[in-house]
Amino acid sequence: QRALEDAFLRRFLAGTFPGLLLDEPVLKRRGNLLVLCALLARALPPHKLYFLQGYTETLLGHFYKCPVRLELQTLPARLPYKFL
Repeated sequence: QRALEDAFLRRFLAGTFPGLLLDEPVLKRRGNLLVLCALLARALPPHKLYFLQGYTETLLGHFYKCPVRLELQTLPARLPYKFL
């Protein structure tokens, strides 16, 4: 059941922030609190990003009936990874 919830949350974030996710979101459960951490590209103005953050927290909070916190970090471009 957790795997299904995680898949839903990842798809929801990908649909809410289309083309902005730079990496897979990190999902953390701390007791009753659900924390979603994501890296986003700086393609939207701040007021639209704040609206989407509030929309996501409110909608998921009502859906899961627990507090949801979204921790977003914006980056200017895609992260360069070097695999060794």
